[in-house]
Amino acid sequence: MTESVFKNLLIEPTNYCNLSCPICPIGSGEDKRKKGFMAFKNFKKIVDSGEDFLEFFQFSGYGEPFLSPDMGKMIRYVGEKNFFSGIFTNGVILDKKKMELFKKNYKCKVTFSIDGISQKSYNYYRRDGNLKKALANLSYLVDLKKKNNLSNLEVIWQFLVMKTNEHEIEEAVKLAKKIGVNHFKLKAISIYETHPRYLDFAPRDKKYRRQKKLSKGCQFIEPGMPFILWNGDVVPCCVSYKKEYVMGNAFKEDLLNIWNSKKYKKFREEYVKGINFLCNKRCRYGQK
Repeated sequence: MTESVFKNLLIEPTNYCNLSCPICPIGSGEDKRKKGFMAFKNFKKIVDSGEDFLEFFQFSGYGEPFLSPDMGKMIRYVGEKNFFSGIFTNGVILDKKKMELFKKNYKCKVTFSIDGISQKSYNYYRRDGNLKKALANLSYLVDLKKKNNLSNLEVIWQFLVMKTNEHEIEEAVKLAKKIGVNHFKLKAISIYETHPRYLDFAPRDKKYRRQKKLSKGCQFIEPGMPFILWNGDVVPCCVSYKKEYVMGNAFKEDLLNIWNSKKYKKFREEYVKGINFLCNKRCRYGQK
């Protein structure tokens, strides 16, 4: 496999979360990693080392990004360098002060994960969440965008479809239109038939269930999107949070050197051949 380059990065600002979603590795307690925050100085090091080839930074992982004390600095830093960024948030802990930074009209899309239009259905998955707060913050950011003509800011409402909220989809679409989001996105809940709680969450309507295989392959492999955990460890994708496949550390090593290392190349080669355990056994959605 020849030397290659990637353009996108998945960044985990923190693996702390304010919610306890039962299927998420953090909420369920399956993720046993040490908790922490990515320091801005280390994030800056990552951005600077990839400035010549990187284009997009996605802030998510398994924690709530806005719990990170340096989240604002991170958004501002990539924004001022004219990079694109994406942020996934449950929206509950946002406030007006945090959202003021978007007035700078950075090239950014903010995705709110709000799975219901009643507190009962919403709280079935977003445990410890507050629907009223999440919707209020979503509405505030949309209004901020409109009032300040923020053409580069996209505000997205993502609705995780499951058994307990699929009956609310039609009304959620209407509410999203009323609020004025850029996009309303339905997403299938990531749960397998073998999961002990599959019947508790899987939608009754099969069209909303997760496909078993990605027809276009995996974005983490092609074109490439390394996942950098809060402590700097580089893993191949969001499924590898257990860290069996740590390719290097972005705080200590050059990003391209990690990507083109023998270890990382072998991982991608095994994916192409269909013999990669992580992709072809555990993930299933990225199978070859």
